[in-house]
This record gives sequence, structure tokens and C-alpha cells, in this order.
Amino acid sequence: MATLASDSEDRVPLSLGAVMKAALVGAGIAAVGNLILLLLADLFNIPLNVAAGPPGPDAPVMTIGPAQVIIFSVVPAFVGGLLYFVLTRVSTKASTIFIIIAVIMALLSLLPLFGQPLTTGGVIVLILMHTVAAVAITWAIVTRA
Repeated sequence: MATLASDSEDRVPLSLGAVMKAALVGAGIAAVGNLILLLLADLFNIPLNVAAGPPGPDAPVMTIGPAQVIIFSVVPAFVGGLLYFVLTRVSTKASTIFIIIAVIMALLSLLPLFGQPLTTGGVIVLILMHTVAAVAITWAIVTRA
């Protein structure tokens, strides 16, 4: 059975650079995977229109495009990387704690989707996008840092 990187007691402390490189790998995987899902949504004519602010009857609507996909795949990776780096400094169970936090955050990130002006197909595509980002980023940070 494989052990998580920072959960072994004889592990050398990680540098911020090493963690950020791992986060960059996760960001890249997440962005590419989500751009593929965006392309598939476009090919199958699944609109990805979301409220461009707090949801409500008068909320402006925007279509999710490549720029949003890349930004929302990359930014969480670096936030996660910083969190993981801090956890490695304060806990011997950094990987386990990080995975728990990542799962909770991934689940919480799905809640706003259900208040959006999306079709069922759009909700499914965005759930898949959030899942791809969460799995790619968490995997890369925990296994490659």
C-alpha cells in the first residue's frame, strides 16, 4: 500500500518551489481536462451560461469560455499549493488533512451550480469540470510535491 508523501516521519521538509511546481502540474492537467470538456460541451451544443454575479432574476448572464476555464483551473491549484505548504510545516499528517480539505472544498464548490441558469447538461458538464480540477490538483500536489 502506498503512503502519502508528507505522512512519513522521515520526509525532508518541502520547499515552496517544489510545492508550486506540483501545483503547476495539477493546474495544467486541470486546465487541459476542462478545456476538453468545454470543447465537448460546445460540440454537443450544451450551453454553459452562468450568472455573472449573485444569482437572481435580474443577474447578468455570461457564457463560460476558455479564459474562465483556465483561470478557475489555475488559481485554485496555487491556493491549494500554498495551503499544502503551510500544512507540511505544521503537521506530520499534511497529506491526509489536505485531502480532507480538498474533498470538502470540491463538494462545496458544487453547491452554487444548482442556482445557475443551466440546462441539465450544463450542470453535468460543470460538475465534471469541478471534479477534474479537484482530482488533478489534489493528486498533483500530494504525489508530486
